[in-house]
Amino acid sequence: MAIVQMQKVAVLAHNSLREEVIRYLHERGVMQVLQSSSDADIDHTEVNFRAAELQSAIQILKNFASKDVLAALQKPSTPEQIIGAALHTDVRGIVDTLHRLEEEDTVAERELQEQHALAGILVPWKALPVALHEQAESKRTLRLLGTVQEINLPQMQKELSARAPLSSLEVISTANGTANVMAIIWKTDSRTFEEVVTRHGWIGVSLPVRQGYAATVHHDAVSRIAVLEQGKGERAQERSKVASELPNLLRVEIYIRWLNERQGVREAAAETKDTVALLGWVPVKDMEKLEAGLYRISPAIALLKVKADEGEEAPVLLHHPKLIAPFISVTTLYGLPQSSEMDPTTALSPFFILFFALCLTDAGYGFVLFALFSIVLLKTKQTVYEAPLLWLLWMSGIVTMLVGVPFGGWFGLTPQQVPAYLTSQAADGSLLFLGQIWNLSQQSGIDFLQNLALALGLTHLFFGMFLAGYHKWVHGNRAAAFWQDFTSHILFAAIVFAITAPLFDTTKSLQGISMPALSIAIALAVWGKGYGNPWYLRPVFGLLGLMNLAIGMLSNGLSYLRILALGLVTGAIALAVNQVAVELGKLFPVWIGIPVVILIFTGGHLVSIALNTLGSFIHSGRLQFIEFFSQFFEGGGKPFLPFRRSFL
Repeated sequence: MAIVQMQKVAVLAHNSLREEVIRYLHERGVMQVLQSSSDADIDHTEVNFRAAELQSAIQILKNFASKDVLAALQKPSTPEQIIGAALHTDVRGIVDTLHRLEEEDTVAERELQEQHALAGILVPWKALPVALHEQAESKRTLRLLGTVQEINLPQMQKELSARAPLSSLEVISTANGTANVMAIIWKTDSRTFEEVVTRHGWIGVSLPVRQGYAATVHHDAVSRIAVLEQGKGERAQERSKVASELPNLLRVEIYIRWLNERQGVREAAAETKDTVALLGWVPVKDMEKLEAGLYRISPAIALLKVKADEGEEAPVLLHHPKLIAPFISVTTLYGLPQSSEMDPTTALSPFFILFFALCLTDAGYGFVLFALFSIVLLKTKQTVYEAPLLWLLWMSGIVTMLVGVPFGGWFGLTPQQVPAYLTSQAADGSLLFLGQIWNLSQQSGIDFLQNLALALGLTHLFFGMFLAGYHKWVHGNRAAAFWQDFTSHILFAAIVFAITAPLFDTTKSLQGISMPALSIAIALAVWGKGYGNPWYLRPVFGLLGLMNLAIGMLSNGLSYLRILALGLVTGAIALAVNQVAVELGKLFPVWIGIPVVILIFTGGHLVSIALNTLGSFIHSGRLQFIEFFSQFFEGGGKPFLPFRRSFL
């Protein structure tokens, strides 16, 4: 019903006009170009590599861009700005600069790690009295370095004095209970030394060989670290300066995308020696303007209607009035209809938004949704066609307010908790909110919502079956529509008539008609459900079909009780948030308790709104996708993807 009619076309032009035709189609953006059967294989490796380099540069520079530059990125660019940036931006120079800075950072980072490691090793040995490059071994002696626990040092010194009296130990530094020690021993005592110090937990240390003393080398390492860090900062500043080119780089990226899109169309074109042909799909409503535009380029360009191949499905484009357009976001979650199907968007719209509101059933929550998405839409200034989901949630907030008032849902509050002028007294003496009709805290209110959910469910299901029959009827398959679909409606009407006749018929004249009418309806339904089978098998398959219908109505109908469940859960969670806020507030003095109550009330209800909105959307959508769509909708259509300039 709202699927835009498509026409397969061919654009024929002389080869000399190819680029002008491609440019015009790109700017006009109304034709989806189909690939030709050409076997040409063009290597795009280099182009893809350069595009990837540009994208990488953009991502890197975003980390160094100022707030003003990032804000500039959000502003849309004009075609003139995009083309100007492509002509005058030194992309190669920027990419090469970033490569150089990256290489310098890599080298600097490696050296930084080395210098940090060197400085860390030398910190305990800065007081070492010998140079690091001096030999640790002479003809008769050895110089050894190691660590030992301070608590073990006196006993180790005592044993060494007794067993290797010519050995000497010098404590270079101590930290955290560990002593860093230099030992000078005679080679003849090396075995004894090893035996003694090992018993006391000695751990040998080897320092890197460097020219100079440990303190000097450590100082040089720290100084080098400072220089390297300064270099990193300078390179970061250089990137920040380069980041001022980010808006132009993004425009160049868009321009490259345009070039790639045009190249794709060039490759899709079928060429002969003198002519070029582009095959594709165009909305019928745009055919006249497209043909006029091509004629202005040259009268030698022809736009021809082409018959679709057998079994070929046209791409699908949905278009609705502004009131229905937000519901496209629900349909597309399931999938697009095929071009030969009806668009279910209009049919599902009243059911989806009503089910959503009944699942939420809180006017206060509806007002928050309405206010929140009003602010978002005012700030973003997105149209209903640009952001259908945001507009759908905005509309859902309004309907939830309207539905919530009769059920008395106001942030889980009770009438006793609000000022008296916001309440009214019912006939039975109970206190209700203004405008409230049903009380979900009483069994009568729960029963009403339950019956309402089941009634809406049956209406939803039979409406789906009606749409299935209507689609067959308008496409000429009227026998199948009547027998397979409309006999179910006749049976349902007969059942309702048989049930209600005794309630309104005092003379019992209608009761005499209702049972024969029901019998005829059952016979029609049995015969109809067997449609498509030989006449002698129709009753058997018809009975099976009728049983399947009954079981399906029962199982699918019960699914609509989720509306009742979610409606009650929303109120229960809201009530729980209020109780928690009040009880926790009582634990503190008044001057602390009031802010605590406000904080818990606000935070708790915001979380509840988020969770219940998500649940309402999911379950309302599920009732469309599983119960409703299964009656008449298959889906699987391919989206209409026109060849057009993109500015994002």
